[in-house]
Amino acid sequence: MGLESVLSEEIKKLGGENIKIAKRAVIYDGDLELLYKSNLYLRSAIRVLVGITSFEAKNEDELYKKAKEIDWFKYLKLNQTFAIDTNVTSDIFRHSKYVAYKVKDAIADKFTKAKGRRPNVNTYNPNAKFNVRIHNTSVEISLDSSGTSLHQRGYKVDSLDAPLSEVLAAGILLNTNFSEKEYFMDPMCGSGTLITEALMININMPPNFMREEFGFMNWTNYEDRMWKDIKENAKNSIIDPSIKFVGTDISRKAVFATKKNLSILPYGNDVIVNKKDFFKINKCQENSFIIMNPPYDIRLKENEITEFYKRIGDKLKQDCAPCDAWIFSGNIPALKQFGLKPAKKVKLMNGKLDAELRYFDIYS
Repeated sequence: MGLESVLSEEIKKLGGENIKIAKRAVIYDGDLELLYKSNLYLRSAIRVLVGITSFEAKNEDELYKKAKEIDWFKYLKLNQTFAIDTNVTSDIFRHSKYVAYKVKDAIADKFTKAKGRRPNVNTYNPNAKFNVRIHNTSVEISLDSSGTSLHQRGYKVDSLDAPLSEVLAAGILLNTNFSEKEYFMDPMCGSGTLITEALMININMPPNFMREEFGFMNWTNYEDRMWKDIKENAKNSIIDPSIKFVGTDISRKAVFATKKNLSILPYGNDVIVNKKDFFKINKCQENSFIIMNPPYDIRLKENEITEFYKRIGDKLKQDCAPCDAWIFSGNIPALKQFGLKPAKKVKLMNGKLDAELRYFDIYS
């Protein structure tokens, strides 16, 4: 939520047509090549779904009946496995697992009546994954072309507790002006998600270049030659970095994790990552881009977290001016104690937490 406009811009650049922004989704038209490119290139998308049908259903029986009318044989073979993913916001359909169960029954009964037996369910690695999205009484059923969530980029070999989602990190960065700067600094880098996503954007590396599996690879119309050509063109489009990237963290474990994750990427070993306390840095590079996702930290007492955020604001004013500072946090009350007036605010979600990205133009 909050990244719909960012995603629509990404889709526009890829060549998507008839783009419409919906709640937590962007709808667009395109061909099979664009479907493959969408999975490879979109940084702020979690899944790429291909619409099968939509209808109204006022109860579970109507859902089952209309789901059974779908020509499932177009999307699934008898010897294949399938799974159902659900997104439900409805006063009528209150249990997402029961929704999945009813659609599963519709598929199974359709096959059993026509073929005498049915495909098996496999929730871990299915050949076909269907998405059922219900808002009130509106039902949309789609085929999931991504398979596993697109935040699983393939580079994160080490992470800390509650790491920032790669999709969210990329969406945050696409809301900023970091590409205009020559110096990028994340002084609370954690396992390095922000700095890694920024490096990939800067060198024009597709976010899912390292992934080996996508849902569309199990489809009967999968074009292997087309996919290999798209990957080859993407590889040839990677460029040298134009920004100096620096990450620091007070935790040795965090620094180790960041270095490990970056080492897998092109130019990842060129990124400077050190163990440092942000509050003990003498002077920041002038006119730099500074971004951080500080602890929210629910475990700290309220006065302690407020003081911590105030110290960040003071440090930026005293030792980092002039700079562009972007702070992302799920502790909005603490953000309000920052001591600086934000030039821009973007409302986002981090998991189930309300969060904000704030931009501060720090003058000398």
